[in-house]
Parts: sequence; C-alpha cells; structure tokens
Amino acid sequence: MSLSRHGRPTLRVLRDDLGMAISSEGLDPHSPLIEIDHPIIKKAAESFGADPAADLHEGPIRSSRRNRLLEIKQSQWRGGVWIDDATGEPWLVAAGIAKGDHKDHDDFYQRLARADESGATDAWLPTDADKRQLRREAAAMLVVEWELTVQRAVLAVLKRALGAREITFSLPHPKSEEPDLGTVTVTVDRVRDPDYDSDDLLVEIDLVDRHKGSRLGWTAELRVLTTLEPRQMAWDSGGGIYSPKLDAGRLDERVAELQRLVDANELAAPVPNELAHYSHRRNLAEATVEGKGVRSLCGQYFVPTRDHETTPRCPVCEERFSALP
Repeated sequence: MSLSRHGRPTLRVLRDDLGMAISSEGLDPHSPLIEIDHPIIKKAAESFGADPAADLHEGPIRSSRRNRLLEIKQSQWRGGVWIDDATGEPWLVAAGIAKGDHKDHDDFYQRLARADESGATDAWLPTDADKRQLRREAAAMLVVEWELTVQRAVLAVLKRALGAREITFSLPHPKSEEPDLGTVTVTVDRVRDPDYDSDDLLVEIDLVDRHKGSRLGWTAELRVLTTLEPRQMAWDSGGGIYSPKLDAGRLDERVAELQRLVDANELAAPVPNELAHYSHRRNLAEATVEGKGVRSLCGQYFVPTRDHETTPRCPVCEERFSALP
C-alpha cells in the first residue's frame, strides 16, 4: 500500500487505545503503520485515500467539539479521524469499542465525550514523534521503490546480456531529480561445448566519485549483486569488478526467479554467509557496521555480521591464519 494520504494511526492510539506495546519514538519505518493488522486501522487506511472528495466516513462525531473528528466504523470498533488542515493528512486519533448502547463507562463515545469536556483531546492530535514516524516511513518507502526499480533494470539487462554478451546501464538515484549514481556493466559468457558447460558472469560497478564508499553507493552495489546472485559467498571481488561462481544453467534459473519477484513486486533477499571467515580487524570493524564486503584469508569476498561467533569457521581461513608469523 502506498503511503500517499491514507488515514494513519497516531502512536498514542496504538499504545493507549489499542494496547500495543510500542516506544513513544515509533516503530520500524519499513513496516508502515497503515499496514498493521487491526480492523479499525485497516478501515481508516481504506476510508481516506488520495482524493479527499472520495473519503468515506459516517460524518462528524457530535461529542467531539474541540477538535472535529470524523467517525468510522468496523464491526464493534469505532474510530475518530482528524484531518490536518495544513497538510490534508488524515490521522486516526481515537479508537475503541462501542459498548452497552453507549451507556458503558468504557464505551468509545462516552470516553470521547469525557476527553472533549476536559480538553484531553488536544493531546490526542499528532505529535512530533508521529510526524517523524511518517517521514521515516516515507524515506524507507522511497528507498524500497528505488531498489525495486534497480532490480527491474537488472532483470531486463540480464535477459539482454544472455544473448548480447555485454550490456551497460545507469544506476538511478533514489531521487529522480538527482544525477545517476554511476554505471553497471554486465558481461555474460556462456560456454556450451560437448564436454564443458559454463555460465560466466562479470559485473563492473563504476560509481561516480561522490558516491564511492558512501552508504547509498554500497546499497546500490548490494542490490545489483543480490539481484543477480543472492548467495553472498558466491561472489568474488576486486577493484569494483565482481564475479560469482555459477553452475551451468544457473543464469536461466535466476532469470525465472527474478521474474517471479518482479511480478510480485518483491525484493530479492541476500543469502548470508554459511561460514565465518578471517579478515583484517581494521577492515571488519567498519564493514560490520556499514554492511560492506571484505576479502577473507581464503580469498572469498563476504559481508561480515555481528553473529559470526555462532557460525562454523572456514577451515581454509583457519589454516592460513595459523600459518601467519
């Protein structure tokens, strides 16, 4: 679901009205609040969309006089949606269950009337934390959409490269108004001899100077490599040129896998290292934090993780480490 104008819950509604255990600072920006599996949250997201003229609600809640709240209903659940006049953004600022023909003390309407009379509803409106959460979600969504764009471009290039050997394409910036991050050249060499079959893939990533070594540049590189071959340990690297170890026919399989992911609008997920490798401590410290790849003692290219102590150690790395003076 897109984040563009949907009725979204405030953090207070999630915590106080719906009893969800969350921090006042918000939740994972990659899991938008409008996608939380709750009847009244779903109803709010569905009832308020891109076109304000098409908003669906029951009208203003009469007992809410200090702040105009629009009523939504889903089974026994009730919600009050406040629309920010400055931005047009609809916010689910109150939620509860209709009880006892509205005579129960915990009834949604009774609680709302008491809060309105005391002035408590002013504190129900979106806070700075709510607005930060929205901005974080929008930024995360922008990155995901960008990575999906890169993935679709890589699939198209891989299809062409299977028959044309070498294809170069530009890496777009997440913000369309910004210059490209650089270029990617994909070279495919398929050998089909009676006694030897091979799929050789070579990837050269040439980032512009300002993005070399940056988090954004590395994210782009990782997305390209994961799209082509998700097994992190399959890749070998040197000077911005990457080549995976592939079995014959693997590229055809990967095209089919990628097509399924693209059709489902899903990102390819990296397959982490199966072994813990040795590398220089100085390289590991930065690479673990930044998610960058390093060269191991056995010659493999890998992305280090913080849980390497629980991963079986590479025997070749251990042998070479033991032989060091």
